[in-house]
Amino acid sequence: MTQSEPEPDTQVNGPLDGLIVVEIATVIMGPLAGRLFAKLGAKVIHVESPGGDVIRRSGQSRNPGMSGAALSLGDGKKNITLDFSDATDQNTLNELIGIADIIVTNYLPRQRQKFGFDWDAVTAINSQCVLITGQGFASNSTEGDRPAYDDIIQAASGLSDVYRKSLGRPQYAPYVVADKVCALSMVYSGLAAIHRRHVTGLGQWVDVPMFDVMSDFNMVEQLNDYSFDPPLGDAGWHRTINPARRPHPTTDGWVCILPYNDKQWRDFFTIDNPSAIDAGVPFATNRDRNTHVEETQALIAEFAAQRSTAEVVELCHEHGIPAQAVTRIEDLVNDEYLKDRGTVELVDHPTEGHYWRTTPNVGFSESPMVPLNPASPADGDREDIMALIEQRRIG
Repeated sequence: MTQSEPEPDTQVNGPLDGLIVVEIATVIMGPLAGRLFAKLGAKVIHVESPGGDVIRRSGQSRNPGMSGAALSLGDGKKNITLDFSDATDQNTLNELIGIADIIVTNYLPRQRQKFGFDWDAVTAINSQCVLITGQGFASNSTEGDRPAYDDIIQAASGLSDVYRKSLGRPQYAPYVVADKVCALSMVYSGLAAIHRRHVTGLGQWVDVPMFDVMSDFNMVEQLNDYSFDPPLGDAGWHRTINPARRPHPTTDGWVCILPYNDKQWRDFFTIDNPSAIDAGVPFATNRDRNTHVEETQALIAEFAAQRSTAEVVELCHEHGIPAQAVTRIEDLVNDEYLKDRGTVELVDHPTEGHYWRTTPNVGFSESPMVPLNPASPADGDREDIMALIEQRRIG
C-alpha cells in the first residue's frame, strides 16, 4: 500500500517550526544539512544555479533532474534557481538573505565573496542571520579556497589510512562519510548559534572545515595508544582495524555476533564451548580480547558456520548476546520494523510516481517529525518563494 504525499498547507511542523533556512549549496554536504533542517520543521529554500544542481543528474530518473538522490536530498524543500550574475536575481538573493534565520552553503570563500553571501554581506543585510559555511578547510586559513571533496578529506584526515592498518592498503569508504558527518556538524553548530541568538539578538558566522571535523572524528578512538607523548603504542583502535573483525557466514547468509562485555563472553562460551572457561582461554577481559582478536573471531566464525542465520540470532538473543543478520541494502525498504515506524515509506510523488522515502525518524514528544512536501524540480517553487518574500516585506 502506498501513502500519498500530504498537501503543504495541511502538514504539521516539527521543533524548528518558524525558522527559515536558505540553502545555497551543491551535491551532498550542504543539501543534506538543509534536508535535516527541513525534517526538523524549518522552512528550507534551496537556491540552485540555472539548470539545477549536479546531484539531480547523478543517477537514473523518470524525468530529467529528478534522480533518486535528488528526491531524497530535496525532501521538504522549496526550490528556486538564481543566476548570481544577473542583477534581478542578485536582488532576489539579497531579499532571501533578509528573511533568513540561517544560511547554509558549501561554496568556497572566494565564491561567497564574489556572489554576495560572505559574512560581511550577510550581516550587513540581516544582523540576526546565522551563516553556516562548510568547505574542505577553514575559511580564514591559507587553504580556505582549496577545492576538496569527500575522497580528498578521507585521504587528508587519515580515514583512508585506517584501511591500510586494517587491509594493507589505503582505501576510500564506499559511502560519502565526510560529507554526511560534516552535514551533521553544520546542523548542530548552526542550532547552537541560533540558541546563542536568543541571548544576544545577533546572528554569527559558523565555519565548518571538513578537514578539522573529520580529523577529530577519526582520532577520537584511532589515535589510541599514540595519544601519549612519547607514544605508548601504535595508532589504531585495535579491535576494529583487525581484518578478522567482520560479519561471518552462516549456512544460509551472513551474521554479526558481538559479545562485548565479560558476562556476554562467558555466556557465549556457555552456548558453544563451556570447557573453554575452565581451560583458561585468554578472553576473560577486554584487554585479553583486544590482544587476541583473531582467536575470538575464529570462535565466532566456527559457531556461525554450523547454523542458519535465524538459529544464530535466536540462540544469541536467548543468552543476551547482541546478534544481527546482515541486511542487504535492497531489503531495507521491506524491513518490517522500519516500515512500521515510518522510517521508510513507499509514497506517491506528484510527477515521479512511487518511490521510497526515508527519514531519520528521531522522536520528539511534543513536536514530532512528520512527512513534508515532496522534492521539487529546479525552480519548481519560484512563485511560492517570491510570494513569501513579498509577504515578509509587507509584514
